[in-house]
Amino acid sequence: MGILYDEDRDILRASDGSILFDTGPAPGSVDDFAGRLRRLLPKGWFPAEPQGLEDEAAPVLAALLKGFGAVLAGIWQLMLECSQQMRLSTMSGAFLDMAADDYFGESGLVRQTSEPDVVYRKRIRASLFAERNTRQAVTDAIVAATGVQPVIIETLNAADCHALACAPSPAMGGGYGYGAVGLRYGSLQGGQFFVETQLGKAADLAAVCRAVDQTAAMGVTGWIKVRN
Repeated sequence: MGILYDEDRDILRASDGSILFDTGPAPGSVDDFAGRLRRLLPKGWFPAEPQGLEDEAAPVLAALLKGFGAVLAGIWQLMLECSQQMRLSTMSGAFLDMAADDYFGESGLVRQTSEPDVVYRKRIRASLFAERNTRQAVTDAIVAATGVQPVIIETLNAADCHALACAPSPAMGGGYGYGAVGLRYGSLQGGQFFVETQLGKAADLAAVCRAVDQTAAMGVTGWIKVRN
């Protein structure tokens, strides 16, 4: 640990007059690695490192070691950056996009145009813990993608499909008949549902389809009708 000097080679002191000492180069810096390499050299082969105001007695050696140190410092910096990309809370840039691909499949949760890391990270975290496999989950996913409340029709749900009335008794089944806007044809065979929604803020139809595909139960078919 050496004493710190200013440009005029005067000793630097704190506001209370105490001498300031140099704690050495920052860990992982070029000077740090150059110093480590120099201390590994056999003693007596080259002049010792300068101390305090001493001049460098081996400038060529110092330049060579700093060249090696620059390479090692770059690797050190890369290691520090990579360590930040091992957790979702500290990931950034392309590593966030790769994490989304790992979690949701290729193009499963793509970054929106000009979407910053903070917003994209929140969407990834929300999608990881989002509800799945239920009608409400599908509804929430579509609303998140389009900003529009969808109409979902389950063929086994009488509240969705209603019952067919007739001209003499239009009140039967809630008054739904041929040509009525709210009439839907049900089925005793499950495993499918229908979605009617608008494109809204979604980029394209594929974005809506991805939202449904990632949320609906496996083996269940969703038929999607999207209006611009």
